[in-house]
Amino acid sequence: MSYQEKHRPQLHFTPKENWINDPNGLVYYEGEYHLFYQRNPNANDHADMHWGHATSTDLYHWEEHGIALAPDELGTIFSGSAVVDKNNTSGLFENGSGGLVAIFTHDGESQQQSIAYSKDKGRTWTKYEGNPVIPNTKIKDFRDPKVSWHEDSEQWVMVLACGDHIQFYGSPNLIDWTYLSSFGKEYPSHIGVWECPDLLYLPVENSSKKEWVLIVSINDDGPNGGSAVYYFTGSFDGKEFHPNEKSEDALKWADTGKDFYAAVSWDNTEDTYWIGWMNNWQYAGVVPVSPWRSAMSLVRKMSLNEVGGDLFLKQEPIITDNNKEVISYQNIDIQTDTTKSYGISDTGQVNLQISKTSASTKWGMKFVTDQDEVFCLELNKAEDTYTLYRTEGLTDFSEDFPEEIKGSLHGLDVQELQAIIDRSSVEIFLNKGLSVSTNLIYPKGTVVQLEIFTVNEALQIENITCTNLNSIWK
Repeated sequence: MSYQEKHRPQLHFTPKENWINDPNGLVYYEGEYHLFYQRNPNANDHADMHWGHATSTDLYHWEEHGIALAPDELGTIFSGSAVVDKNNTSGLFENGSGGLVAIFTHDGESQQQSIAYSKDKGRTWTKYEGNPVIPNTKIKDFRDPKVSWHEDSEQWVMVLACGDHIQFYGSPNLIDWTYLSSFGKEYPSHIGVWECPDLLYLPVENSSKKEWVLIVSINDDGPNGGSAVYYFTGSFDGKEFHPNEKSEDALKWADTGKDFYAAVSWDNTEDTYWIGWMNNWQYAGVVPVSPWRSAMSLVRKMSLNEVGGDLFLKQEPIITDNNKEVISYQNIDIQTDTTKSYGISDTGQVNLQISKTSASTKWGMKFVTDQDEVFCLELNKAEDTYTLYRTEGLTDFSEDFPEEIKGSLHGLDVQELQAIIDRSSVEIFLNKGLSVSTNLIYPKGTVVQLEIFTVNEALQIENITCTNLNSIWK
């Protein structure tokens, strides 16, 4: 049965079959959230790149459509973005009406930036006859344009990935582009290539301030190896981005898990939402799933939070299940070297409200399957880390599929923990998403039990909520 295969996510977007990777063209228009994405419609590997298409009215339930953009004489269709050209600045729409414009990379003899436009809510697209709008003959990696309207400078601004740095371009009309500035060569490029940038203007919680955030994905040398997403906070004046810090400390990881990449945000929304590709380039081509390959993360609402005078990204997952089953337990005391067990679903979430822990507390939770496989999350206050252990299940398909995945607690007490499990993934959100870890798992059995334990000190939990979530697929 479709969408019911072994390891098929039930809460995350996947195509019915074949390969997907980076989310592209995220835009809200006339009641629909559009999700375009890198797509091979003919096979289960990264080749023959098209743009696939899905839509949602709530950022949680998705309807898959056909191919939006296909290769042509300029090359295959690599990553990019889409905007609502409300005022018809492009002149591509009749009678001054607006519409959708996609900005993407043509990958041919070189990588160049092109546009297409849609007059029917994204269902069909016409490529601009003057493509490419930003030609290129010099730079090998010159791709993934993310475009948004910059109000203060009254222009469209593009952030573009260029190997080991970002370039900014400006345009009055989405067709004629002028180089503005570059950023990033003075920062460590690590081993990987910079990809899939984004430029966001986010609110700082508990204040009236907003701050600019520059997003960069790097395709190798992430915090747990392989591909990952990092970000800089700072200012943007319509021409240049200026980071708050001038050292390596300026670089922060958006998700310290192993499987969150190429995340970008939606255009034309009041709040800021983004989504990432839930995989890692180290093993994306060999993960043990079929007939589809790869899923998207849950959509997350974004903001900034100030901790110790520094700004950190905060991400809160979007889940809209009106028929979920919720079971709660209050005032639980767990003594040293003991465990409390609860029944859970393999498509559900666990929320914990924790009483204050001491500086040495080590505790955690285990997801246990009906074949006695254990996937363990351990939090270590003394080391300021949390670790997901995925030693069980299918692991031998790649030597780069690590058993231990670490994240930082940012020196904070963990007062709230949310873990969302969906057959072949676990997404962990600490303190309402101030620290996030996204990871794939491949159990041989089915997760049926939650065990909460403490190692060296008694643990007081105010509330445990176990929520069984329904499949998003009809």
